[in-house]
Amino acid sequence: MARELKRRIVAAFRPHNEGLAKLFGSLESDIMELIWQSPESSARDIFEGLRDQGQRISYGAVKTVLDRLVAKDVLARLMVGNQYVYRATLNREDFTTAAIREILDSLVSSFGAPVYAQFVEQVRSTDPDKLEQLNQLINDAELRLQDDASKDR
Repeated sequence: MARELKRRIVAAFRPHNEGLAKLFGSLESDIMELIWQSPESSARDIFEGLRDQGQRISYGAVKTVLDRLVAKDVLARLMVGNQYVYRATLNREDFTTAAIREILDSLVSSFGAPVYAQFVEQVRSTDPDKLEQLNQLINDAELRLQDDASKDR
């Protein structure tokens, strides 16, 4: 389960982009993909990985983006020998869960009931069979609330 985060992790949400580019710039998302594939990577490793993908980018640009990701607290930087090694502060699953939670919390606090209604409508229109799964998730959540309430008594 994702650990609870007090910090913001979504700096921008770009709904029309694909994948991680919804949450990061395109180079940032490419770097995060590489980091999640190879958990401890140097700037040189990332630079070479991007070049292997066909990107024409300078080493300095890669270091700048890595510094930006460290400042956003998405990456941690450790000195190993004479070079920095970068690692994600959250694994991909925990990051994705936290980002979705943050986006939904923002939408619900700003718009309330229409968010729930649109979510259900979206599920119904894209995959009606998923409505049963959604209903089960709601029932499970209600049971957890009842269990929590009985423990508090």
